[in-house]
Amino acid sequence: MMRLFSSLALAAALAASALPAAAANAAAKRPVVAEDLFKMAFASNATISHDGKHVAFVVTRPDLAKDDNLTTIWLADTDGSRVVQLTRGDADSEPAWSPDDRTIVFTAARGGRAQLYAIDLAGGEARRLTHLENGASTAVFSHDGKRIAFLSASVDEQPDAKVDWKALGIKAPAKYRKSDIRTLPWPRYQTNGAGYSYMRHPHIWTMDAGGSNAKQLTSHPDGEYGAAWSPDDATILFGRTPLASVEGDEGALFVVPSAGGTPAAVRTAHYGAFPQQWTHDGKRILFNYASRHDASSLNALATVAPDGSGERTHVAENAVLFGDGLITDTKEGGAGCGELAPGDATYVADVSLPGATEIDAFDLANGSKTTLIAGGREIQDCSLSLDAQKIAYTAGDATHLADVYVYDRTANASRQLTHLDDALVDALSIGAPEQHTVANGQGGTVAYWVLAPPNATPGKRYPVVLNIHGGPHTEFGNAYFHEFQVLAAKGYVVVYANPRGSVGYGYDWASALDGNWGDAMFADETAVIDEVVKRADVDPARTFVSGGSYGGYATLWMISHTNRFKAAFAERVVSDLFTETLTADFAAPRGFEGPAGTPRAWGGALQSYKTLWQQSPLAHVADVHTPLLLLHGDADSRTPIAETLQEYEALEMLGRQVRLVEFPRENHDLSRTGEPIHRVERLHIMADWFARFAR
Repeated sequence: MMRLFSSLALAAALAASALPAAAANAAAKRPVVAEDLFKMAFASNATISHDGKHVAFVVTRPDLAKDDNLTTIWLADTDGSRVVQLTRGDADSEPAWSPDDRTIVFTAARGGRAQLYAIDLAGGEARRLTHLENGASTAVFSHDGKRIAFLSASVDEQPDAKVDWKALGIKAPAKYRKSDIRTLPWPRYQTNGAGYSYMRHPHIWTMDAGGSNAKQLTSHPDGEYGAAWSPDDATILFGRTPLASVEGDEGALFVVPSAGGTPAAVRTAHYGAFPQQWTHDGKRILFNYASRHDASSLNALATVAPDGSGERTHVAENAVLFGDGLITDTKEGGAGCGELAPGDATYVADVSLPGATEIDAFDLANGSKTTLIAGGREIQDCSLSLDAQKIAYTAGDATHLADVYVYDRTANASRQLTHLDDALVDALSIGAPEQHTVANGQGGTVAYWVLAPPNATPGKRYPVVLNIHGGPHTEFGNAYFHEFQVLAAKGYVVVYANPRGSVGYGYDWASALDGNWGDAMFADETAVIDEVVKRADVDPARTFVSGGSYGGYATLWMISHTNRFKAAFAERVVSDLFTETLTADFAAPRGFEGPAGTPRAWGGALQSYKTLWQQSPLAHVADVHTPLLLLHGDADSRTPIAETLQEYEALEMLGRQVRLVEFPRENHDLSRTGEPIHRVERLHIMADWFARFAR
């Protein structure tokens, strides 16, 4: 909102003779349309050089000709003097600086599997460093700059086809020598967006900085992640999550000699331990941990010696949500960030708050925090210069797409380095949401936002759309949401809230849905819509509800418990918690219950079928009388399309007004990272559905 506020302040200071010109400029702005997606640029992965003079970052642009989201690496000088495009590929990402800041190594998919490339700041073309059959990614330089650690996967070989070729009197044709039949392991064999992934095992490799002497360091079937060099470059820290982990949220720490050798476990007593980095003196390892399976848990921050001794917790479990928990339709999650400052006394991290994120410094002696970069907006990621005096970060708000900034701790001030979407934003009539709260009648207060049509006519009443976010452990906040702006431009008041289950409001608020997905959400969202329809600009007779993923579940739950809405739009839904628990890519016995031994522990799908069924919208489908549009991608494994088909078939059998739209090739992230044309079509389909009932 910074640019809008600045404009308003400037306008107020101008003489009266300038007012007609200002009015003309406002009138020249046009409404936001779905197709503006193709004009947007999305910044991410702000990665500052060690000397603090440059920031490498990724720019994603939806491309109409290729119907794809193309990514390139850009470079900005932190003094604000220059912003340039550095690479020209279509799928360039993950920039990593060499210690001397002369070279950037990045991941690029150019006509095949992703490989590592290097480009020099002095000029020249990018050169390919790796030529591995299964690709390479996630480069991390050693401190002396001589070597690079990275990830490359091994792929299980398919067994021979079970055909007796001799009996047929022929030699096995090469095309059919190997079987293409899958024998799927339990519990996890697929990943949303990656399809069947059980046969791919990421391992840690090293190579010389020039690309020679590539060597595989780890080879466990569980795979590895999170490589971090020790300060003397002799050892590499990494993490591993067992494939046999029933819930998929366990983890352990390991170290391996960087020259090669046998990995050794770093002994911790925690259910899940996840690597961060070495302390600067090399004596300890920084990591996060969880003490038990708990979908709502907030990980603790701790350090331990490599031999497992002297563990200390610096930030307690369930106290702070590290990372960006805000949800929008312009990205698939925020990367977050966290790094130790020199001296190892403080940890600088991106932290989720109510409706926003900020960057804080945590005192490791007592866990207290000092806010470095606030502003009540979304900060997606960050990185520190070597001396931690400069912090690069990517940030945006509800009226501005994300740009790259640099914060100078000495001056206690930030500078905006990029203006990727200024021309577009300045041409659009973008609405600024109002933030409110309302009591939910159950002892809590629900935060919500109201986005009115940007050029609303005073005294006119508009239809209202209540949108419910997914997760449920995410949150809405001060971040740009294209869908909301498109609907507002079409004459809808858009309302979105953070009911119980949302993150950013503490552990108790987030965990309130454990064991009861529907009722608490219904009470909170009902309190919000009850309050909103009292507004003078809202027509209480024309209310709509929508949501995706958990928000799709919530939409189905709402319309099976009230007939107040004129129509509903639900996408990638969960209609039956029992079948979702058994078929989703994260399928696990305790996927939707609270921690074992607590009142919210359901007992797992097979032990608590009745509870799961009663908490499923499908159990209440006979009570649905609201016209419903269902939308699903056929490659979605997070909420398999059968979840939508069950609701659709049941409503058709009941003779209710229902429509199903299926998107080919799209996974669970259709609205965020799907094919751009599909993303635009989706917005039109939604708006057209509401328009049928808004007259």
